[in-house]
Amino acid sequence: MKNTGVDCAALREIGDKIFTLPPDGNFHPKIAKIFVERKKAISEGRGIDWGTAEALAFATLIDEGNHVRLSGQDVERGTFSHRHAHVFHQDRDGAYVPINAIAKDNSSRSFIASNSHLSEYAVLGFEQGYAQSDPNTLCLWEA
Repeated sequence: MKNTGVDCAALREIGDKIFTLPPDGNFHPKIAKIFVERKKAISEGRGIDWGTAEALAFATLIDEGNHVRLSGQDVERGTFSHRHAHVFHQDRDGAYVPINAIAKDNSSRSFIASNSHLSEYAVLGFEQGYAQSDPNTLCLWEA
């Protein structure tokens, strides 16, 4: 059986990277506060919520050399506003993808959160093909 655990020190290092917003970004104050609170929860080792744990899980997979792709109707923000996989700039077009802070050194490792429309069969068919193309990809469809 493969050990799937991750050392606490490694989780803290990863958490520090993915929950630090770039200083040159102008992000919504509520989102910035969420990122500060998540970073604090990881450093203290308590109060880690669902969105924080999910981001750590995805980031550790990327750190291990895998690719993670998530699609669904509202996966960038998260259906319950828990994920914040894309953090949108308030003063210009575009978004920052915090989990990709782990993949900076290797472009073959990345995290993609792609909002999709509600044509379930089309999306599911695409994602199934995507998943079969690379055995080192975690491909999730959030229905």
